[in-house]
Amino acid sequence: MPSTGGGLAPSRLAEDDVPLPATPRVVRNIMLAEAEPVLALVASVRSGRVRLAMPEFHRQASQAIARFDQAIAPHYSEEMRQRAKYAVCATTDDVAQNLPAIGTDGAEWARRSMVVQFFQENIGGDRFWQLVDDMLRVPNDNYALIELYHACLAAGFEGRFRVMPDGRRRLHEIMARLQGALPHVRSQSATELSPRWRGETAPVGKLGFWSLIALASAIAAGLLLLVFIVLRLMLMSSGDTPGQRLGALRPEARLTLSRPGGAIATADSAQASKLKRFLEPEIREGLVVVEEDAQTVRVRTTVGQLFRSGSDVLEPGREPLFHRIGRAIEDEKGDVLVEGHADSDRVASLAFPDNMALSQARAETVGDIVRTELSETGRVTTKGLGDTVPIASNDDAAGKSQNRRVEIVVPRRY
Repeated sequence: MPSTGGGLAPSRLAEDDVPLPATPRVVRNIMLAEAEPVLALVASVRSGRVRLAMPEFHRQASQAIARFDQAIAPHYSEEMRQRAKYAVCATTDDVAQNLPAIGTDGAEWARRSMVVQFFQENIGGDRFWQLVDDMLRVPNDNYALIELYHACLAAGFEGRFRVMPDGRRRLHEIMARLQGALPHVRSQSATELSPRWRGETAPVGKLGFWSLIALASAIAAGLLLLVFIVLRLMLMSSGDTPGQRLGALRPEARLTLSRPGGAIATADSAQASKLKRFLEPEIREGLVVVEEDAQTVRVRTTVGQLFRSGSDVLEPGREPLFHRIGRAIEDEKGDVLVEGHADSDRVASLAFPDNMALSQARAETVGDIVRTELSETGRVTTKGLGDTVPIASNDDAAGKSQNRRVEIVVPRRY
């Protein structure tokens, strides 16, 4: 295996390394902590992150294992110390002898393996699994060793499972058994993620007199609101509006609101002619007409679908029409009345219980637009007339389309 130099460079971190925090480290397992240098070396060489010639790898591993053996000697019995040293030696040998392109260095490593060097005998790798079984029989006495052996498997020890078809699965099962035997892992299931996730048990206080009154009032108000909504819905679905019922008393005579009378003008006044000239493009497109009588001049829309069905929201593209009308009447003196008219189709919703309410809302929508074009916004008033002033029959779609309109009315000047 080619060498890139003299081994590990502890002063330089790999790109995916994260420096340890400067806070003092709490060591739970001294054995595992002291084994970290040798296991880190083995794992780095195995993954290819560190490239060393086999002699250099052998030298660094030998030194790291010797330091590990000396460091744990004061803390553990001789038997535990030997088992720990065997684990790191066997792991180093297993990884080293299975590196890619090991070539002739493999035979030399086998002759001077870590197990041979530190134990003066060639102990087979199966000894690793025998020790695992022994430790798992009494896990409470061997938690430090169990955690170390788990780390050795994570670093790359595979032994005879390396060549088995299901070896990877069996290795994972053994690692899971080792991890599950650790006391700090077993205790995790009984550990709360947060020490205060449960609510405090507090005695339920009695409601005071005024609290009971407020609660009863809130319940009563809620019931009254519910009754109101139910009755309102029943009323809206019960049939004709009061105006329609009055009209049914004399079906041969349509109930309407009278307009102030006067002699019908036989020729356009100068006032009406001026409005017609200004609105000539809209008149030519069939959007509006300009009408007058003895007292008023009216700009009446002739587009049947100004608003969305059952709504006071204008259809897209209709708003500019009313801006034009507002600019046309800016020079006219006196009040401006915006009238909303509807056909005879019944409307029943919480927002608009009848045609009168709907036509009033539509008149207000148009009035708001017209005001934006007037210097004196207070001149504009709105009025909803529902279906009380039809200009065509409501018996067919064409007549209803004409009746759905908005009229902008200004006083006639003489």
